[in-house]
Amino acid sequence: MDILIFLAVAVASYYVMSIVQTVLHKDFGHRRRIRAVFSAHAIGHHGLYNKDNLQTETFEDCESHALNYYGIPIVVVAILTWWAGGLLVMTANLIGVFFTFRWHMYLHEHYHLTETPLERFAWFRKKRALHFIHHEDARYNFAVVEFWIDNLMGTRKEA
Repeated sequence: MDILIFLAVAVASYYVMSIVQTVLHKDFGHRRRIRAVFSAHAIGHHGLYNKDNLQTETFEDCESHALNYYGIPIVVVAILTWWAGGLLVMTANLIGVFFTFRWHMYLHEHYHLTETPLERFAWFRKKRALHFIHHEDARYNFAVVEFWIDNLMGTRKEA
């Protein structure tokens, strides 16, 4: 039974963190609420990967330090899950959160590469096209992986 709880918490954590990432991307990456995050993302990343230059041979990471701001809610939630559910629940939560970030960063990097082994997959090409719409018009498609979240927020735009 413990494995079912572990898996349920890990999967739930993945989806909750995907929603959190999308909302934070919209509300902090594209609004001047935290200068370092806005500068790294809206000016740095969008400046480098603008509508005329969406892909490069090597991914240029100009906003990794902005990820530190995600640490605050992650630590708070980890403490709360440990308090409410113990070590097993906290570990499952952290695994789900870690997977969310790694998957998000991996796909995002590959969206911007001119050559990627993921190009052969239709699902990847679709997600990349949605992401590129965001780079062409930053009012849309704030999700990087789970674009159904943009449906919920009313910010999804198709190619």
